[in-house]
This record gives sequence, C-alpha cells and structure tokens, in this order.
Amino acid sequence: MIKQFTDSLSQKDKTLRQLYRFIYEYGPISKVDLIDLTGLKQTTCTRLIDELLSHKLIFEAGFGESSGGRKPILYKIKPDTYYVFGIDISRTYTKLLLMDLNLHLLKEERLSLNQTTTPDVIVAFLVSKITELMEKKSLTKDLVLGIGIGSIGPLNRDDGILLDPVDVPSPGWEKIPIKDMLEKQLGIDVFIDYGVNTALLAEYQLTSFNMYQNIVYVIKGVGTRTGMIMDGNLTRGSDKLGRYGQGHMIINVHGKKCICGSYGCVHAYSSIPAIVEEVINLLKEGRDSILRERVSQIEQVHFDHICQAVNEGDPLCSQVIKDAAYYAGIGLSNVINVLHPELIILGGPTYTNMELFYETVKETALMKNKIMYPNHEIVINRGNLGENATSIGAGSLVLGHYLPN
Repeated sequence: MIKQFTDSLSQKDKTLRQLYRFIYEYGPISKVDLIDLTGLKQTTCTRLIDELLSHKLIFEAGFGESSGGRKPILYKIKPDTYYVFGIDISRTYTKLLLMDLNLHLLKEERLSLNQTTTPDVIVAFLVSKITELMEKKSLTKDLVLGIGIGSIGPLNRDDGILLDPVDVPSPGWEKIPIKDMLEKQLGIDVFIDYGVNTALLAEYQLTSFNMYQNIVYVIKGVGTRTGMIMDGNLTRGSDKLGRYGQGHMIINVHGKKCICGSYGCVHAYSSIPAIVEEVINLLKEGRDSILRERVSQIEQVHFDHICQAVNEGDPLCSQVIKDAAYYAGIGLSNVINVLHPELIILGGPTYTNMELFYETVKETALMKNKIMYPNHEIVINRGNLGENATSIGAGSLVLGHYLPN
C-alpha cells in the first residue's frame, strides 16, 4: 500500500499518508497525540488508524500512561511490511545494505574496488547480491520499496547518471546510467544522490543530531565531499560542481599544483593520494621508517601501510599525517568562519583510520575558530553511524520518496 502513496492521491489518501508518516516518525504514539498533530476529528482519525491496521502497516504496541481513565493504545509502524536497499559507491569500495522500514540493518555486502572493478563489474555485483538476498529472505519485488544510492560525483541526479568522477581506480566511468542499469535488470525503482548528502541525512534523521539546525558533514579520503544542513534543511547544490569534490579551497597560493589545475588546494596536501605521494617521496630521499621493512619496493607503499605505521607511532608517517591534518584543519576552520555550523561530522578513511589525523584536524580547526569567534561553541565528532551512514541514508532516500515531509 505504501507504494500507492506516490500516485495521484485523493485528499483522504493524503491524510492517510500523513498519519502514517507521523506514526513512523513519532511512534509509539497514541491516538490523542495523533489528533493533536494532524488536527483530525476523532472519528476520522479512528477510521484511518483502522485502515492502516487492516493493511498491517501499523500495530498496537502496548499502552501509554493514563491521564485519568483507561490507558491509551500506542501505535507503531510494522517495520517488516516492506524493505529497502541502500548502496554506497565510493572510490575505494561499494557497500550494499538490506534494511527494514526502520532502516535497521538486516544484511551487508561489500566489494573492494581496484583496477578491475569497472562500473559493469560493480553493477553485476549489486544485481547478483540483491537477487541473492531477496531469495534468502523470500522477498518479492512488491515487498521492496526501492533501492537508494549514495555515490561519488559528479551526478546527473534527475536521470540517475554517474558522469565522470576523477581518481577512481578502474577505467570506464564516463556517463554511467546506473539508475537505468539497475532498474532494467532488477525491476525495482532506484533513487540516487551524493553519498555525503545521504550520510548527513542518516545522521540527522536517525540520531540525536536532529537537535542541531546547522551541520556540516565532511567525507575525506581519495577526495573530499561536503554536505550541509542549514536552518534544518539539506542544501543540495548544483550537479555541475561535483567532479572534483569540495577539497579545493586554496590554503597556500604558492603551494603544490592540484589535480584541478590550481595551486595550494586542501586536496593537494591532505587527500589520500597526496599523503601517499609525500611518504613515498620522503622514503626516496632516504628517510627512515618501519615501512622499509614492509614493502620490497618503495612505490608499493599504500594508504593502509601508512595508517598502520602511524598507529604504531612511526615518526616519519606521523609527521606526514600531522602536516596533512594541519592543512585539512585550516580548510575546516575557513568553512567554520563562513558557515558558522553548530556541528561538524568528520567521516571517511583519513578520519576513521587514524586517530592522529582526526585529533589534529579537530584541534587546529577549533583553535583557529576560537581566535575569531571566542564565544562560538561548535561540536566536532565522527558521527554515530560510522561507515554505514551513506548506505543507511540511501535507504532513507527511498522512504522520503514515498513519505515526503
């Protein structure tokens, strides 16, 4: 029945959808509270609740506190009525989650990306795993509301096309119609947005972060992706600006040349490629490091090696990371000075894999902010949902299509 909520709705069906949305958002909730929220007459509210119960979209979840007389019945949505898939497409992995309507994780699949994982390989992986999970759970297409995708960019979101991302490990990433590819092979509706937007939505909708009205979310790894909620609303921006991400604020006008063609960008100092390049260059100069014992050739050093070395206290790698994090912190302080967020969430492998990088960025940004705005209180953390935030938020895209605010 939820799938019918997007058709041309009568006023009665719009009211039914609104009632279900309130139960979804505030449940367990009593009829009295629903009447207060919707302004419905008691008889109308009772009739619509009975209809939702008959379709097994909600259930009676016990009794609330009595304010005199009988205890009120509480209602919640039935989370196993339908299911959603959420997909995270990054530059280093693709992740697939199967979730119920409460966006609770039921099953997870992950594909690491390398030189051979072209878009066709990724789509084949997703089709295979979605089909397999549906068979294991005995799910028909009617029971799957849709597939949400949180992806690297740039995107044509209206048509569901992944345009021409940079720094992907395999060839063939030009104008990939991933929405059509999945819909044709699976027969399930697909919805797509930037991964940083879906991650931010998940953290905002499913955790205590909805107490904040102005939030910045940064995913930092091979590139830098930034999402914003301003005055309680997600700011989506333009698809035209998504190719290089948002790591190109200039912090050194006479600095290193960046992939974007400019000089001194944050990306040129603090991205994974920049960090790896700096470590390799220092090793070639003869600098000592435990990495020499772990690779046969200096060019074989990769980001995981560096993370492990930093976490073991290797001086060379630790200094490189401190320097990279300092530049990232300067960039973040500039964001704070312009947007004045109350909360900044830092995600992605550079922040999650190395405590040193995260703490240095946080310390630098807060210190710079205090100089200019000593009374501005700001919270910086790594969020509550971890690596799954983007995929969970992608599932939320599907629910948002059927249950708009």
